[in-house]
Amino acid sequence: MKKIVKILATILVFFVAIPLLVGFATTALWNNILTSACGFSIINLWQGVGIFILGQMLSGGFIFGCFFAVGSIHHILGHPRGELKHHWHNMTDEERKAFIERRASFGFRHNHQKDGNVSE
Repeated sequence: MKKIVKILATILVFFVAIPLLVGFATTALWNNILTSACGFSIINLWQGVGIFILGQMLSGGFIFGCFFAVGSIHHILGHPRGELKHHWHNMTDEERKAFIERRASFGFRHNHQKDGNVSE
């Protein structure tokens, strides 16, 4: 249950609260500066949020930067670093083959053979 609450809180903060707060700031700055200085029209809150989201998509800005600074969304949600590497090294050869086959079914392909030569 704690994990679900943590996931929901993360989603709420990163995808609702931050865009709304920054959208409000964008709207206020736009309406107070750009309307008088450049003659642009006044925007509403949702247009300010849209400008923020568009900026995030075009620049890979704040929201994506927070995930890289913290580690990743995978790390935020409680999966410690190195867990997969540790798990991989403790697998048997049969478990590794099954894992690779499962990933291949999702479109992930492994193009190298065990001796390092590229397979065709």
